[in-house]
Order: sequence, then structure tokens, then C-alpha cells
Amino acid sequence: MDNEEIKLLLVKYITREADEKETAQVREWVSAHPENEQYFAQLYETWQNMLYLQPGVVNEEKAFDKFALATIPQEAKYVRLKVWSKVAAVVAMFGVLTALLVNHYSQNIQRVRQVSVKNGGIKKIILNDGTIVWLNAGSKLNYSTNFNKTNRTVYLEGEAFFEIAPGKKTIPFLVNTKNYTIRDIGTKFNLKAYPNDSFFETTVVKGEVSVEGNVDNNANEMSRIYVKPQQVLRIFYPKAERYAAKQDDKELKNLNEIQVLQVDSAKLNRYDGWKDDLLVFDGNTLDEISRVLERRYNVKIMMDDTVLQNIRYSGSFKNVASIDKVLELIKGNTAINYAITGNTVNITKNNKN
Repeated sequence: MDNEEIKLLLVKYITREADEKETAQVREWVSAHPENEQYFAQLYETWQNMLYLQPGVVNEEKAFDKFALATIPQEAKYVRLKVWSKVAAVVAMFGVLTALLVNHYSQNIQRVRQVSVKNGGIKKIILNDGTIVWLNAGSKLNYSTNFNKTNRTVYLEGEAFFEIAPGKKTIPFLVNTKNYTIRDIGTKFNLKAYPNDSFFETTVVKGEVSVEGNVDNNANEMSRIYVKPQQVLRIFYPKAERYAAKQDDKELKNLNEIQVLQVDSAKLNRYDGWKDDLLVFDGNTLDEISRVLERRYNVKIMMDDTVLQNIRYSGSFKNVASIDKVLELIKGNTAINYAITGNTVNITKNNKN
């Protein structure tokens, strides 16, 4: 492949527009040389970080400077190379590549629409292709004004339930999150990708989806997992301290913990009941429950005791308007006390139980 072809393929691959043949070509190029691998990892990480910028506030010059700084290496890094002309060629190629990626981003970001839901709320929207989306509290959904014309791609931060309209077979429905892309092959699925949660989760109610991304922590290799009806895929992100401690460990690529669960149809409401104002907890820890309650009732929950955080609780709540009623029910079955001051909830251990 010549430089022009490589530039085009890398841009398409990183922006998740490459087909299977192009994907195979990029993987072959990345694995051909350590420098190729290093460049790709830097480009991919920087592109992902750029996606979190707020629409409408992108300064193209600053974005390019930041992108180039992160991706174009200093000459000192390549002292070990024998042929300096090769360094110049590689640096020049990636200088153009960063410009292409920033241009791709800035053109798209200017035409992005965003729907957001504050903590304490739920919103239902209908996209141009007829797809119905329920957005949970504390979530954002971005999509292009060209949605259903040139693409059916949305970008999610938070949680949403998708009921996909049939659409054109030539334009697949894609949901991009910070770490993964969900390609719809069916009709109904729930997707949970809050930035502060320790895991990514998708639940298929009907149809099938594929989850694509660096599942094994190897930025060079984009893996794919298929999730079928009544299955839940949960991917736990590696803890930062574990990642740092194993930078040079051969087991680094295995840090993600992946779970695939088969769920009875009667229990699917544990994963998508929120859109019907139903909260279902099935052996969840109080720490996990507190995150859900914070978003649902727009409060801040303080709970510093580690033992308390790991207490497990099962129960369901339908149309419960206030958090104190939820906590009172939890208190009846667990050893906790709580106090509410404004929007702050303090949960402490009840030593009498």
C-alpha cells in the first residue's frame, strides 16, 4: 500500500467507517512494524478523546495542534532508526493524517445535534428513520443532521434503550460509545455506558447486535462479540492502578473481565425497566445501587464504609417518586441508617441489626 492509501484506510478505520476488507488491510499494516503499531495506538486514543468534546465548541486550529502534539513524534524518539529519510516520510505522512482526522471531526461536529437528559429525568425521542430511543437520567445522545441520509450513526454517553426501525440495509445502525461500537442486527436492545461506571453493558431484548472495540485492551486489534436475544454482555474496565502496575506484563491484554449472561424473559426488566419507571435490583451491592439512585433522583449519596458499600440487596420499585421511600424499604432488609439533607444522602451502618 502507498502512503495515500494508508492515510485513507487509517482515517476510515479509526472513524469506524471501514469495511471488512479495509479492516484486514489496516490490521496487516499495523502488525508489520513496531512504529506502525505505536502510531496507530496514539491516533486511536486521541480520536476517542476528541469525541468527548462538546458539540459547537471545537476550535479547529487548537484541535489540530493538540492532535498533532499527541501523534507526531519528536525526532529524538527515532534516533535508533538508521535511515533518517524514513523518519521524515513517516512524520510527514502522519502530519497529513492528523489533519485529515481533525478535518473529519470538525466537519461532523458542526452538524451534530445533541439530546441530553439531566439527573432525575427520562426522555423519549424518535429519530428521522423512525427509531425510538429512551434516554435515561444523566445521558447524552449525539447524531448528525445527515442521519438517515448518509448514515445511521449515533454517539451515546450514558444509558439508552433502542427500538430500531428497519431502515435501509445499505446504511447500518451504529451506536458509538467511548470504548465500543454497537452494530444493530436486530430491533430492541438496552445499552449502558456511563463514563463513571466501571463497566459497559448491553442487553438484547429482540434481534441481535455485535459489539466491536478493543475488548482485549489491545489497541491494534478490534474484537467483535455477538449478543443474541435475552443475553446480557457486561465488560468490566480494568482499574487504573492494575493497568499501571502491569504496563510491562504480558497479561495486560487480559485485564478486561467479560461476562455473557442468558436471562429469562421475565427478568429482562432488571435491565430495561427504568424506561417504565421501574427499578429492579437483583443482588446488587449498595455501591452499585447508589449510582442508579443518584441519577434517578438527582441526589448525591455519601457512603464511605467499604463493608457497607458491598452489602447486597434485591428488590423492585415501581413509580416511587422520592428516594426516601426507596431507602426506607432498603433499610427494612439491610443494616443501614440514612439521613437526607437537601440533595445529599448520608448512608451509615446500623450496628443494632
